[in-house]
Amino acid sequence: MATKDDVLEALRRVRGPDLEGNIVDLGLVSEVLIRDGHAYFSITIPPARAEELEPLRQAAEKVVGDVTGIKAVTAVLTADAAPGSARPAASRATASESARVASARAKGGAGDGGGHHQHGHSPAAGAQGLRRATDVEGVKRLVAVASGKGGVGKSTTAVNLALAFQAIGLKAGILDADIYGPSQPRLLGLKGKPHAGPGKSLAPMVAFGLEAMSMGLMVEEESPIIWRGPMVVQALQQMLRDVAWGSSKGPLDVLVIDMPPGTGDVQLSIAQQVPLAGAIIVSTPQDLALIDARKGLNMFRKVDVPVLGIIENMSYFLCPSCGERSDIFGHGGAREEARRLGVSFLGEVPLHMDIRARSDAGSPIVASVPQSPHAAIFREIAAMAWAGIDTASGTVMQPPRLEVAGSGDSLRVSFAEGATHELSAEMLRVMSPSAEVQGHSPDQRVTVGNKRNVRIKGLDPVGNYAVRIAFDDGHSTGLYAWTYLDQLGREKERRWSAYLAELAAKGLSRG
Repeated sequence: MATKDDVLEALRRVRGPDLEGNIVDLGLVSEVLIRDGHAYFSITIPPARAEELEPLRQAAEKVVGDVTGIKAVTAVLTADAAPGSARPAASRATASESARVASARAKGGAGDGGGHHQHGHSPAAGAQGLRRATDVEGVKRLVAVASGKGGVGKSTTAVNLALAFQAIGLKAGILDADIYGPSQPRLLGLKGKPHAGPGKSLAPMVAFGLEAMSMGLMVEEESPIIWRGPMVVQALQQMLRDVAWGSSKGPLDVLVIDMPPGTGDVQLSIAQQVPLAGAIIVSTPQDLALIDARKGLNMFRKVDVPVLGIIENMSYFLCPSCGERSDIFGHGGAREEARRLGVSFLGEVPLHMDIRARSDAGSPIVASVPQSPHAAIFREIAAMAWAGIDTASGTVMQPPRLEVAGSGDSLRVSFAEGATHELSAEMLRVMSPSAEVQGHSPDQRVTVGNKRNVRIKGLDPVGNYAVRIAFDDGHSTGLYAWTYLDQLGREKERRWSAYLAELAAKGLSRG
């Protein structure tokens, strides 16, 4: 097993910025961290020479990569500005910085406009972190879930939203981009370390069918991560691009990025490096939270990322004993803010003990109680957000024509593009999104049987992106997005065969 001393000894072979001495003895190397064969360290260099000294960083990565026992290396340049020195102006932005980010900096955007700023390390973030956005292998769409401040329930919202995307028929995953305060492992009940994937990649861990990656899976839960901004940006790049996304079930339709709170250089770097399909802002109703939410929204606007809408979390409290409603943090502030800013209001999520308790227990409510009204709220938010993604990308799916055939034993779905699917009531019922989300592997999923004679009782369109189907057995919580209905139709034979095999394996019948 490689040790810190092994890494430092290798780094002594790397000459300093002016070819005098080596970077270790010159005191330029930060604390070295080794986790599961992955070495992390930073090299302090003069801010003005960040781009010039990129070969030095590459040389450091190469010599450490040759150390026996080291499987991967993350080396970043950290540029500490001298006391009293000014931050580099936008006109001196590095060549790798895109026009939209340079423009945002010039306007005093996310990095300079208040909020939670990564103090003193912007030059290195600009030189090393800000690159042109490129596609992420294994992922079709990336959605950022952000907030202007902490404490608004962003991470809980993000994981339930990712599960809700899955519940409406999409292949989904979640990336925990909050390096300093990773919470997704706890929220998803994940333990252990990621395993090696194809090539030099890591395989994402899976919970409730959701692919996930987080720095919290690399270090102990109570161990603080003490890194400078550029090192954080580099780690995020590796978690995004060196992970075999889609390895468990094929390319992901959507990867939710649980953003760190605030509007500093790390957030700006993500917006630059990642081809985001859109961003969702989470806020509580009170004015103080909305002020910060506005900053987060404006950051995405300044870097040309579509804002899909605002979610009002902890919108109200409904007493479980007496049923009395209390607007603890006020109510309707996010809806009004969305109207004022000209973005969609995606929905209200109540303050409820079940949401909190199940999140703490590592069993998010969308997965553990899919029939609950709270899970239904998240599914509706996910369907509306997905419709917004289609609108932003110019690939809007027009509402299909829905016809209940016979006495309710099937549904004919006709899309304007020409595809027509005939789906039986039994298939729609047993493959209801709210049924499928109860565990997502054949041995975990709650397989619904005895529905051979179920009938469709009614259709309730939800906006222009989904329909709620009521069945005569009382089930009406499934939200069928147009994309899910199309997917069911195109994969009807395969899905039905898999369902019959699952029934047989569990000793169940169609009734």
